[in-house]
Amino acid sequence: MIFLELVLQNFGPYYGRHHLDLRSTPDRPIILIGGLNGGGKTTLMDALRLVLYGPRAPLD
Repeated sequence: MIFLELVLQNFGPYYGRHHLDLRSTPDRPIILIGGLNGGGKTTLMDALRLVLYGPRAPLD
């Protein structure tokens, strides 16, 4: 399974609608997610876990 895009709407610190492009290209083969403390990196991983496992996904 290859994710091409993640769309968040009012999820955690992401208010409104946000699109995250996850497509890679030959000159950009790896997607890195970085940011300051409290920037929402873990929330992105929680969103992916929720998509994969549903509402009963254990969110740490």
